[in-house]
Amino acid sequence: MFDISSPSVYIPVMFMTIVLVYVSFLYKDSKRHTHDNTKDLPYYTEISMSMGYIERNILPDGRFQYRKHIDSDINIENNTYNSLRHAGVLYSMYMYEKYGLVDKYKDSRILASKYFIKRYIKKLGKDGKYMIISMPEEEQIRFPIAKSGATGIALCALSNLYKDGEIDLKILQGLGEFILYMQNEDGNIYAYYDIEKRRINKEAEAVFYPGEAAAGLMYLYEIDPQEKWLVSAKNIILYLAKIGKKMEFAIPFDNWSVLAIEKMFKNSLVSDEEKSIMKAYAEQMAIPTLSDQITNRNNSYYGAFRDNVRPCSLGAIMEGLASIYFCIDNKNLKKVIFKSLSIGNMFLSKVQVKTGEQAGGLPNSANWVKQGVTPNASIIRIDNVQHVATGWLKFQNILKITGNY
Repeated sequence: MFDISSPSVYIPVMFMTIVLVYVSFLYKDSKRHTHDNTKDLPYYTEISMSMGYIERNILPDGRFQYRKHIDSDINIENNTYNSLRHAGVLYSMYMYEKYGLVDKYKDSRILASKYFIKRYIKKLGKDGKYMIISMPEEEQIRFPIAKSGATGIALCALSNLYKDGEIDLKILQGLGEFILYMQNEDGNIYAYYDIEKRRINKEAEAVFYPGEAAAGLMYLYEIDPQEKWLVSAKNIILYLAKIGKKMEFAIPFDNWSVLAIEKMFKNSLVSDEEKSIMKAYAEQMAIPTLSDQITNRNNSYYGAFRDNVRPCSLGAIMEGLASIYFCIDNKNLKKVIFKSLSIGNMFLSKVQVKTGEQAGGLPNSANWVKQGVTPNASIIRIDNVQHVATGWLKFQNILKITGNY
């Protein structure tokens, strides 16, 4: 009898049926749909449009126009902002240079990065720690805080600036020290630091902050290979894998944590035992997500997920599945993931704004094209665009490597 708690068993027998059904359902459709709107590779046009949207919405000081309505005549309040999401957009712009091999927006990215560094990075104490602040007037919170997740994503977005002399290594190291400060003995990361009370809040929880912190530490490790960054990132992932086992298939889908695993595996930074545990965690995460995808091509939501037609969330799933693809050996599951990426990214292409002033944008809901939807469905938030563009870029990288398009 198979035991899902064993790291040596990745795909429970009960879910092998799902794998086989997915292969048979999607195999004949994948190539037919991944050729839409291509130049050099599939999704070239979609990615270019979304990156163009991001670049057009950088203000002269480097701040992003955070929200817009698809109808340019409707003005949207933009006092609401989010430092974590600003960092996420910077990361997506960097991914465009890394995977898209296009640096036409690099100057704009650096401008937006300098705005972020000046406004949101603040020193904590006198021992070299730096934090990313969240402001009450921007995020509708009662007091200023420093989120561990924002620190992690900032490291993903800013570490590449070091080689170009655009950021001091001490700041990046200080952000890493903040994450280590926020880590408990189990490996978990506390959600935020209360700036007014000058202490860690040990009660608040944020599901995705540990994974974001781990990914950030891996980007820091690439430019500053100190063992403490790697050890901390590993301990985070091993903690997430441990608690994930108990959740079985109610495990949350965490694209940042599997990005950290992808980077560890790519650079052979884990032991055999660690690798086995992390693979099990990645596969356990993939199965329930894949089983929720809508695979009936006659369904108008073909490629989306049951009860989830939010482009921001779907883009994050595409990012995570692309990372999982590189974290596993199971050939059947890799086929399923490839097909899932094919139809999921195709669905996102259909809901992208294609024309007009907001071309390249991704509204809050795929239902924005339907009559009678709530006004919020037609709002484009900058992080919607970021996640979807990064999902396309990562899938495009898989297509480039495999030649399967």
